[in-house]
Amino acid sequence: MKRVTTLAAVTTAAVLALSACGGEKQSGAAAPAPAPSEQKSQLASPLGDPLQLAALTRESTKKAKSSKVTMESVAGTEKQTATGQGVYDGENTKFSMSMDSDGKKLEILFVDSALYFKLDASDKAEMKTDKSYVKIAADGQDPISQMLGKMMSKAIKDSDPSRTLEQVSQAGKITKSDQVELNGELTNHYLVEIEVEKAIALIAGEVGVPFPADVQKQLDAKLKGKNVTIPTELWLNADQLPVQVVSDQTAFMKAMGVPGDGVAKTTVKYTDWGSPVEVTAPPADQVGDLAEIMKKAGGR
Repeated sequence: MKRVTTLAAVTTAAVLALSACGGEKQSGAAAPAPAPSEQKSQLASPLGDPLQLAALTRESTKKAKSSKVTMESVAGTEKQTATGQGVYDGENTKFSMSMDSDGKKLEILFVDSALYFKLDASDKAEMKTDKSYVKIAADGQDPISQMLGKMMSKAIKDSDPSRTLEQVSQAGKITKSDQVELNGELTNHYLVEIEVEKAIALIAGEVGVPFPADVQKQLDAKLKGKNVTIPTELWLNADQLPVQVVSDQTAFMKAMGVPGDGVAKTTVKYTDWGSPVEVTAPPADQVGDLAEIMKKAGGR
């Protein structure tokens, strides 16, 4: 089942990138900010307090609720791209994404708290199924669902872009801000640094699944006390909605011993805030149960 494992891992990485690794609300940390006006907003001065900025962006995202998304991830000579659309609504979050990875297109749906991979002819042949989709759920009984289902479900439900600012408030800091024009629109531009050790601890705590002891030992050996950060740039429009997020993971990848000397960077762009988004689950008769497919395919 190498293909499914690869699909799940790639999807998890992509969703974590899109959501900037997620995060929980800071209860009582900052007063909720008012939602943006229905009329054309005027760009306010940049904020220096990440808690206040996170609260304002959260309220704005809650009002807009949906957007279109594009992502480009570069690591050395390798590049992955993705396009998608999402409704950011907690337990009712829905998301569709089309990714290009290793020259192959991946189509993914997240709806009703379950993730669906669309299978092509080679996938069906490997998995010995005639189904068009395979389902991975947080409560699935197969090893892949148990390993990645909860993390993916958590990441996608937290894919509200305002989580970026909430993570900054918990695991990083704003180092600089100014106002710049981006694609013809005046925006507030923030430079932030996210501390990798703190961010990883947040992810593990939020998902509720600790890393295996050997994995945690490796992370500690490579990261502990080294103050590795992920420099991130954020562009917010007049409604305090993200327009673009760029994260530079180069130092993190080098610290983890990933071979190669190239840049590792992810760029996420948000457009069409508040536009209608339609994401529906595939017909039940076209969906295969992953546990049964794994048994039939011999657990490969």
